[in-house]
Amino acid sequence: MKTPHRILGAFLCVALAATAFTADEKPAQPQEFKHRVTGLFQPDRVDDLRKVVAPLPDVTLVSVDFKSAEAVFSYDAAKLGGGKPEKASEHFDNLVRNASRSTFGIKPLSATPREKLTPVEISVSGLDCKACALVAYEAVARVDGVEQATASFKEGRVTALIDGTKTRRESLVEALKKARVEIPAKQ
Repeated sequence: MKTPHRILGAFLCVALAATAFTADEKPAQPQEFKHRVTGLFQPDRVDDLRKVVAPLPDVTLVSVDFKSAEAVFSYDAAKLGGGKPEKASEHFDNLVRNASRSTFGIKPLSATPREKLTPVEISVSGLDCKACALVAYEAVARVDGVEQATASFKEGRVTALIDGTKTRRESLVEALKKARVEIPAKQ
């Protein structure tokens, strides 16, 4: 028959072994994740994105591809997701939106292959500053089926890559008009 001291001793050995195992585990290392970034409507916004991400704890902006509106970030998904890696993208989007006053956002990459998207270009007028371009961009980017958009007050144009099964050019024009963006009669 085992004595209480022997049982307690065995329990302590198991507890110490478990503690030693836990202490030997390496902390999770940040990994790189590619996301679609909303708010990259003109090239100079890449620098704005860098400024927004720089102070975020435990997040590093690795690279940005303006043409595809995609960026690679390095972070620990479990830590960023509050212990739930599957929530990391959602939490990251909230962090970026709060830090940028909702001018940037993070979304998953498009499921539609780029070659199956249709480019749409719409001439606009009256965009005389970055804020006006942001209004035009957001009007178009929020339309279901728009996978990527840009707006340039310098060029007087809004562009979008759309999934033709979900939306059409007319929907983009309508969204711009609702946002009070001027569209010249001749397109």
